[in-house]
Amino acid sequence: MKIDQFFNEYNGKYKDWDGAYGNQCVDLMRFYQRDVLNVPSQSIPPNVGARQIFQAFLSGGNKHFAKISNSPTNAPKKGDIVFWGIYLWVTGWYGHVAICESADIKNILTFGQNYPTGTPCHFQKLSGLYPPYGYRGVLGWLRKR
Repeated sequence: MKIDQFFNEYNGKYKDWDGAYGNQCVDLMRFYQRDVLNVPSQSIPPNVGARQIFQAFLSGGNKHFAKISNSPTNAPKKGDIVFWGIYLWVTGWYGHVAICESADIKNILTFGQNYPTGTPCHFQKLSGLYPPYGYRGVLGWLRKR
């Protein structure tokens, strides 16, 4: 499946990969790995939450993904898997993960689920300098090799 087909197929739907905790942002990431990237789910090791997945990921990445840390001068590309850290009033203890549709150094359009809590898969444009907007809180992203 191509990325735009994935967006069209999943938009407005709730997706639960593992049958635990309801429809979480990580669940959508797992479907994306399988349906678009065609990589094993173990290529992004399981963890308690989105931020923990990114933090535990090897600094150099692995054979399937490069790990790229957020900085003021870079931006994810379409298809990158973007991870947010802890902002209790925004992402909670577990952070957040979404798929980049487009981005520049100040704005990002992502496709995700359960942000805000309880929402189905949808696009969300974030821009500006303060949480929850733009890159504030973004730890980095994984890019398929």
